[in-house]
Amino acid sequence: MEQPQSTSTAEENSILSPMGDLTIFESAQFHADLVALHQQKGPLQLDLTGVNHMDSSCVQLVVAATRSGRLTLHGYSAGIRDKFEQIGFAQFLPNYELSCRTNNKHGMCFTR
Repeated sequence: MEQPQSTSTAEENSILSPMGDLTIFESAQFHADLVALHQQKGPLQLDLTGVNHMDSSCVQLVVAATRSGRLTLHGYSAGIRDKFEQIGFAQFLPNYELSCRTNNKHGMCFTR
């Protein structure tokens, strides 16, 4: 399992791009990374392109992080979208009217 990694730039959005699984086992580090991200100024991004699996503990962390109104989610898979739906948090995904291409080879969802 790879650890979440953060990339930030001073003049552009600060981006957190976790890799691998985000489960209860990675939740402490993921929480710390989200806290560090929120200390950045300006718009924030959470790029979930590199996340293979997310459990409800990390879904809850994402939901809490989005409440600031500064964090934009993108690059999440259909499986992660399904996890949000299963636990009743789909409304926290950006523009829940998304263009989801579940038939593509990556099963990725993209915001419009």
